[in-house]
Amino acid sequence: MTRFKKNTPLNTVKSMPVEPGTGVSSDRIGFLPGRLAKNRKNPMQGAVREIVVTMETGGALRILSNDLDAPASEIADLYKRRWQIELFFRVMKQTLKITHFIGRSENAVRIQIAVALIAFLLLGMLRKTAQDNQTLLETTRLVRTNLMHRKDFTRLKQFQKPPPLDSQHLSLNWSST
Repeated sequence: MTRFKKNTPLNTVKSMPVEPGTGVSSDRIGFLPGRLAKNRKNPMQGAVREIVVTMETGGALRILSNDLDAPASEIADLYKRRWQIELFFRVMKQTLKITHFIGRSENAVRIQIAVALIAFLLLGMLRKTAQDNQTLLETTRLVRTNLMHRKDFTRLKQFQKPPPLDSQHLSLNWSST
């Protein structure tokens, strides 16, 4: 299951009935052209299914699937869930800066993902605790900046006055004479 490009043609063989109220505007079975570009052969030679879904924004989304039997609403729902997972991992990569894996073994990768998930959940809990309308990225930056300071998180964004100077401390005057 993937997203169709807007200009990809489909040689329709059969139009399927659409259930009202599911958000699916059309359901067709057909074949893709033999070539997708001048020099690129189409890897999918068998029948495929095009499901057009009306998005919340009003636009149309064309979904390509090789599942010819499942209901169109189920395929559309699976694609929506898959997209939510993709967005989650994009946020994880961007916010927590996981651009590559430190270890190469399966165990090292699992540990790094588990630690990233724990950090992600802790940052989410911190955002809720602070009851501030800051984004996850802002919360992450604030924690990263103040990681080694022992401060209450809810007061990190407030301006802190420097402590008053003690008269017994050495004072340096850098004015030129």
